[in-house]
Amino acid sequence: MHPDLHSHHSIVIVGGGFAGALTAMKLLDRTEVPLSITILEPREELGRGVAYSTTEAVHLVNGPAATFSLHPEDPDHLVHWLAYNASRYGWTLPADIAASFPPRHLYGSYVRDELSRAIAQARAGSTLRHIRSSASELIAAPHKVRIKTSDGELIEADEVALALGVFQPNPAPQEAPVASHPAFAASPWDAAALDRMMEAGEILLIGSSLSMVDAVASMESRGFRGRYHVISRRGQFIEDRRDAEPARDFLAERPSPTTARALLSIVKTERRALAAAGKDWQGLPVAIRPHILTLWQKAEDVERLRFARHLRAFWDVTAHRAAPDSYRAVTQAIADGRLRHQTARLLAMTPANSLIAATLKTRADVETRSFGGIIDCRGHQLHDWRRISDPFVRSLLDSGEVRPHSTGFGIDATIEGDVISEEGRIHRNISAIGHPLRGVAWESSSITEQRAQAIALADRILGKLTPLALAAS
Repeated sequence: MHPDLHSHHSIVIVGGGFAGALTAMKLLDRTEVPLSITILEPREELGRGVAYSTTEAVHLVNGPAATFSLHPEDPDHLVHWLAYNASRYGWTLPADIAASFPPRHLYGSYVRDELSRAIAQARAGSTLRHIRSSASELIAAPHKVRIKTSDGELIEADEVALALGVFQPNPAPQEAPVASHPAFAASPWDAAALDRMMEAGEILLIGSSLSMVDAVASMESRGFRGRYHVISRRGQFIEDRRDAEPARDFLAERPSPTTARALLSIVKTERRALAAAGKDWQGLPVAIRPHILTLWQKAEDVERLRFARHLRAFWDVTAHRAAPDSYRAVTQAIADGRLRHQTARLLAMTPANSLIAATLKTRADVETRSFGGIIDCRGHQLHDWRRISDPFVRSLLDSGEVRPHSTGFGIDATIEGDVISEEGRIHRNISAIGHPLRGVAWESSSITEQRAQAIALADRILGKLTPLALAAS
């Protein structure tokens, strides 16, 4: 007996940040049958998550608008949306919209508006319900999945998508003595904490990547005129994104390297060749990015872990460069002699009246200095689910419905995103998208990767539900 083609097929999306909202949008845009979608998300607005909740105008997306359309079949969609909508959100349009780097909060408004558009234009009978609560338990069955919310509601669905986003780790031991100190900010996006540092003579910034740029841009926009002391363990320092000519597709010219050492050797050779030809190294990430998924999935775990341990810091500052407009605050502070960078590791922090004393291990010595403010700019993202304290994550692991990925990044799943249980059973009606798939796909956190995953996930779910598929069953 075939299911009723006019019945509602139910889908619960756990997490309503970028990945969850985009999945719902793609389902509504592409369905041929009525859908009943429920998103569990405690935040008031869908589509923002952590990344797009910041309201600071100087916090920008780190890629040009031309690359971040939500609809790859319409690459100018974001550009057109900005042209028609940016002014009503308080953003002055630049002369070249396609090459601009919009504020992240504005991009979040774009995601939210597009989800609202998808709901309004959805196939007759389709619905989307936003429950402002968190999931607390998942109960799997062959044909249905039950999700219990933290408010005690029990929701039954045909499909569940885990779009849980990122988790913040517990404070490190060296942070505990200053966690409540007014001169300490555990995040560069804590506006109130940054406001308190305006009179500081010198601020210590722990980390030298994108979050550091956010912190400096925020302080400079407030009129801060003190000094910045930036530390990083490996001595890396992020650069701004330049409009470089893409490098040739050098990885396609040879068999894929299977070790981190071999990959590094090939990339270093290509970088030297670019330098000899007077070309910008920033053409390299464009050439490497299409191969990342294949390289990662072909590698053995020992090589994946070797990459994460030794090369991740270098990859992060190579692939994830800063928006030029926000980075300008960094270059100006350097030019003014107000920002310096040091290779160092933070050992301890202790209160020193209104200041904080930080003990740093440099390459040559151990030193203790006092700062009027300290901002943790390491952009903490806890990917090891075994260390995450979130009750729903703990419940998923304790029940055996999911298992940690063998690399320690995210959870185990098929290449397509179907979740794998502790016993090795593939859940055909429980999927994951975005950050939980870090171990499966590595670069699973960016807009372009999550966009591709959301489209593939929507098509995979709908492939089970379209009238044509049902008629053939």
